[in-house]
Amino acid sequence: CYGISRRREPAVHMKVMTTCFVVDLLNVILVEVAARVTHNESQGAVEQGLRSFYDNLFSLLNFHILVSVISIVCYIIAIRTGRRLYRTGEGRGLHRKNALVFVVVRLASFVTSFMVSWEKISAS
Repeated sequence: CYGISRRREPAVHMKVMTTCFVVDLLNVILVEVAARVTHNESQGAVEQGLRSFYDNLFSLLNFHILVSVISIVCYIIAIRTGRRLYRTGEGRGLHRKNALVFVVVRLASFVTSFMVSWEKISAS
């Protein structure tokens, strides 16, 4: 939210959003490492996610994976369109549309991360 609130200050907005992207990527790495350390089968989160697609295509975990991947794609699009907007002043419409999609899928990813974790905690 802070990054969006600073959208009219490009230097601040870009630094905040880039930091958010890096933190999200570090979070993915942390989840992968934690999954490998805490499971005896030493299956990482990626392998568990792939197995989930084969077991039940329409599961909460698969929805979480889908919106998480879309949010990473939106980050990449935002970086590209944001740089273009900053350098040339062009592409504001695409950058805004991407931001709208990003906010929705990132929020869905955040909420489902707790739901998936709760499912795992309740099952054990």
